[in-house]
Amino acid sequence: MVKVGEKKTNYERYHVPNLKRGLEVFEMLAKNPDGMTLPEISKTSGYSRSSIFRILCTLEDCGYVVKKEDERTFRMSRKLAALGYAAFGESNIVEKGMDILRQMRDRLGETSMLGTMLDEGCVMIEQAPGTYPFKFLGEIGMRIPFHASAPGKAMLAFLPDSEAERKISKIKFHKYNSNTIVDKKTFIKEIGEVRKKGYAFDKGEEIDGVNCVGAPVFDAHGYPVAAIWITGPRERIKNENLDDIGKIVKEFADAISGRLGYGLL
Repeated sequence: MVKVGEKKTNYERYHVPNLKRGLEVFEMLAKNPDGMTLPEISKTSGYSRSSIFRILCTLEDCGYVVKKEDERTFRMSRKLAALGYAAFGESNIVEKGMDILRQMRDRLGETSMLGTMLDEGCVMIEQAPGTYPFKFLGEIGMRIPFHASAPGKAMLAFLPDSEAERKISKIKFHKYNSNTIVDKKTFIKEIGEVRKKGYAFDKGEEIDGVNCVGAPVFDAHGYPVAAIWITGPRERIKNENLDDIGKIVKEFADAISGRLGYGLL
């Protein structure tokens, strides 16, 4: 419903109601990666259960959502993510960077990951599992917060100022533990340090005891289209070694950037 004083968009009268509802369901599931039940979606959206049921049936038949083991909870499938990656060229990044990602894994021993930006965070799109018996692995498509991750900081630091400001203004600074940065001023200061060094850290800011080191990947125009990073326990990725590791990760990130044409224009 449009409130008094609000201006309708020029095309609102052409909207397809069920398509709009379907997109809203996508957005809700994207923000709830563990999934939502039909009643939860209905309550959150304000639409009737019968309407949500028809939308979910359609999306499930088309392969865009799947049911979890309890047969009640729906979550997004990887199909939509794959379409998004292809639309923005991330599949090309994977093709050009996967061997370099494995080289980084072989040199540092830790699980190496490749991810890109979404509007309100990052998403992991590929990984090379670490060589240690005990290693950290993520699920392809997992969401990563900007403010508590090495890839998020690495990409934000090199965005055009206006875009970076817009994304930072949307960060809710959720506190995961005592290491998490929870205020905008401190975060902006850290982003400035990332810009100076060319690489970023996550010192157990989302998961206590797990450190990450990441660096941005640039396209031919100097835009940070992705980031690569390593993830491992603090006992192996020690705080006192983060700068040395950061320089190594940056070397591998720069190698992928070169393949994407960075530095040639």
